[in-house]
Amino acid sequence: MIKTSITDSPRNVIEGEKDNFGIEPFENGLTKFINNSNTPITIALQGEWGSGKTSLMNSLKKNLSDIENSKYHSIWLNTWEYALMKDASTTLIDIITKLIQEVSDKTGLEKTQKDRLINGVRKIGLSALRIGGAFHSIGNKVADEIENNINKDTEVTIGEIRDELEDIIEKYINDKENNKTGFIFFIDDLDRIDPPIAVQLLELLKNIFTLKKCVFVLAIDYDVVIKGLEPKFGKLSEKNEREFRSFFDKIIQVPFSMPVSNYNIDDFLKDSLVSTNYINETHLKNKELITKFSEISNLSVGKNPRALKRLMNSLSLISCINSAKGNDRESDPLNEELELLVNFALVSIQIAYPPVYRLLSLHSGYDKWDESVALQMNLEPLDKQSIDKLNSLPEFDEPWEQILFRLCENDHYLKKRALNISRLLNSLKITIEEKEEEVEDIIGAVISLSSVTNLEAFDKPVADYHRGNFLKHLRMLLIPELKKNLPEITNFIKADSKNVRSNATIIFAENNWQVNEELRSEPITGGVRLRIRSTRYMCALMFNNLSECINNAGLEVEFTELEKEYESFEKRHSNIIPSKFYEPISKADNSYILYVDTYFILPTVGDFSLDENIKEISKIISEKYYILLKLETLAEKLSAFINPLYNK
Repeated sequence: MIKTSITDSPRNVIEGEKDNFGIEPFENGLTKFINNSNTPITIALQGEWGSGKTSLMNSLKKNLSDIENSKYHSIWLNTWEYALMKDASTTLIDIITKLIQEVSDKTGLEKTQKDRLINGVRKIGLSALRIGGAFHSIGNKVADEIENNINKDTEVTIGEIRDELEDIIEKYINDKENNKTGFIFFIDDLDRIDPPIAVQLLELLKNIFTLKKCVFVLAIDYDVVIKGLEPKFGKLSEKNEREFRSFFDKIIQVPFSMPVSNYNIDDFLKDSLVSTNYINETHLKNKELITKFSEISNLSVGKNPRALKRLMNSLSLISCINSAKGNDRESDPLNEELELLVNFALVSIQIAYPPVYRLLSLHSGYDKWDESVALQMNLEPLDKQSIDKLNSLPEFDEPWEQILFRLCENDHYLKKRALNISRLLNSLKITIEEKEEEVEDIIGAVISLSSVTNLEAFDKPVADYHRGNFLKHLRMLLIPELKKNLPEITNFIKADSKNVRSNATIIFAENNWQVNEELRSEPITGGVRLRIRSTRYMCALMFNNLSECINNAGLEVEFTELEKEYESFEKRHSNIIPSKFYEPISKADNSYILYVDTYFILPTVGDFSLDENIKEISKIISEKYYILLKLETLAEKLSAFINPLYNK
C-alpha cells in the first residue's frame, strides 16, 4: 500500500514491528549481558539525536521484563515530560519522586511509608540540588543561606532514603512469592532536557538509586553531558578532557554506543522509497541506481534513523506537490532516473548540510565556483601553505573544491565532514556528466523542487515551477515571432527535437550549432530569470587566455567594437540584466569556449507568456543573432591565425 509518510515513532516491538537496520544482534547481546550482570549497574545507551536509543530500550524492556516469567520489574521514565514548563529544582524532585512512587507501587509499600519517603525527598530538595551541583549559578551568600535552612529543617538525608529504598527492594525480592530478582529502570530522553539539569539528574540517580538488585539503562548523548558540565569544568579542551570523562565514568559502569555505523540501511531505503512512491518497481531493479541512493545517504544524512525518515518524508512531500501540479517527468527513463537521483541528493544536502544547500541555491553550477563566489559568501582566503596542502588531496585540488573547503571552514559541523561533502558533490558531478549533461543545468532544474522542504524557504521566497514545461511552452510562443523577425532564415528556424528539461534549443542554421540559442531558466529571489545562451569555440589553447590570443592575432580592435555593440544592444532593452560579453569562458576540447549569456528577468512565469514580453524576447534573440554572426566572422579570423601555428 502506498503511504505518503514514514512515522518517526520508536520501533514498536510489542506489535512485532520490523527491525529495519539490523540491530537485533546488539539487542540480544545486551539482553544476555543484563540478565547475567551483578547489581547495582548503570548502562548508558549513547548516541546522537535520532540514532535509535528509544527503540533499543523498547526491545530491551520487551526481552527483559515484558516476557512471561520475567525476572525483572521494569520502570520506564520519560524525563522530558517532567521538564516541560518547570524549573530545574521542580524537574529534579518530580523525577526522583516518580521513581520512588513506581518502586513503592511495584513492591506494595504501605501508604504511610511511601508518603514518608516522598515527603523526605521533597523536604531535602535543596540539598539534592546541592549534591547535583546546581549551586554554581547562584551567589555565595544565597548559597550559605540555603545551606543553613537545609541544616535546620531537614529530618532525613539522601543516604537514609537510599538505605530505606534498598531495604524495601531487598525484602520484596527475598519474598519467594514475588518471583522477581530485581528492578530495571529505563530512563529515556535525558538528552532532550537542559544539559545542566541532565547532569544534576545523573548525580542524583548515582546518589539515591545505586541499589542492589537494580539495573539502570539510560538513553543519553555524551555531548549533552559535556555541555552540562561546562559550568563546572569550562569548555572542553585537551587539558580538561580527562575531567569530563572521569565524571561520566563515575556515573556509568557500562557505556554502549549505538551501532549506527553498522546499520544496514539499504533495505530501509529501498522499502521506504517504494512505499512512498518516490520510485517504482522498475527503478528498484536498477541496482546501480539503488547503490547510488545508498552512497548519497551515507555521505550526507548518514545512517541516523531519524534523519533518514525525515529525508524519506521530504522526498514524498515533494513528489506529492509535483504530482498535484501536473509536473510529470519526461518519458526518457535515463533522464527520469537522473532527476530522481539529483533530487535525492539535494534534499539530503538540505537536511545534512544547510549552508552548502544555500550556496547551491544561489550558484547551481558548483563545478564552476570561483573567487567571485567566495567574495559573495565572505569566505576567508587560503594561505599558500594551505593551498599547497589542498592541491595534494584529490577531494580539494580543483578551484571549486577549494571554495567548498573554505565554506566548510566557517562551520564546525561542516569542517568535520568536508571530505564527505566533497566526495558527494564529485560523485554527483560524475553521474551528471556521464549522462552528457551540465552540472549547472541539472542542479538548477531540480533544486527549486526541494525548496518547499527547506527550513529557510519562508524568508527567501523563490518561484516554484516545472522548468521543462515552462521552457518548452516559451519556445513554442517565440518561434513564430522569430520567423517574422528573421525572414532570410525563416525556413531554418525550428525547435530542437531533444526532450526539454533544463534547456530548450532554438535552431537557426542547419549545419552551424554555434549560432543556435539555448533557453535556460532559474528561479531567483522575487522573480524568474531567463538565460539566452549561445556557445562559440574561439581558438586553440596556445595562449594563457583568450584575450592574449585575440591580441596576438591583431583582432583586439574588432573584438572591442563587438563588445561595445553588445553593450549597446543590452541597453536598448530595459529587462536585460547587463553582463560581460566575453564571460564566462571555459576550456574544453583543447579550445577556449566563449558563452554569450543574455539575462532577461520578469516577476512571474506567467509574465513570460504575455504578448508584449514574447515580442520583446523575440526581438532580443533576433538582434543577438546578428551579433553572433559577427562573432562567427571574428572566430574564423582567429582560426586563420591560429591553425598555421597549431600545425607546426
